[in-house]
Amino acid sequence: MKKFIFAIAALSMTVLAGCSESEQAASTAADQNATTAAVPAAGTKTPEAIAAEVTKSLEQMASSMSPAQKTAAVNEARSAAEAAARAAGQSDALVQQAGNAAAAAAQKALGVQ
Repeated sequence: MKKFIFAIAALSMTVLAGCSESEQAASTAADQNATTAAVPAAGTKTPEAIAAEVTKSLEQMASSMSPAQKTAAVNEARSAAEAAARAAGQSDALVQQAGNAAAAAAQKALGVQ
C-alpha cells in the first residue's frame, strides 16, 4: 500500500514538475525569442513515459487490492498530491488540479470508477 502511495505521489510530482518546467520554458522562450526547440537529453525519459511505466506497475499491484483499499489509495493519492503542490508553493487552483490529476490517475490505474 505504501509503495502504491509513493508511486502515485511520484507521478503527481512528475506532472507538477512538467507543468512548472513548461510554464518556465514558455516564458523564457518568449522573453528571449528562442528559435530552437527544447530537446530532451539522450537517455532521459519524458514525463509521459514515466507516467506510463508507473501506471503499468500500479495496475499490476492493484489486482491484489480490495475495493476498500483502492478507495483509500485514491483518497491518499489526492491528499499527497495536494500536500506536495502546497509545499511547492502552488496556487489553490494548481493544488486542486494536482489533487484531481492524482485521483484520476489512481482511479485509472486501479480500475475504480
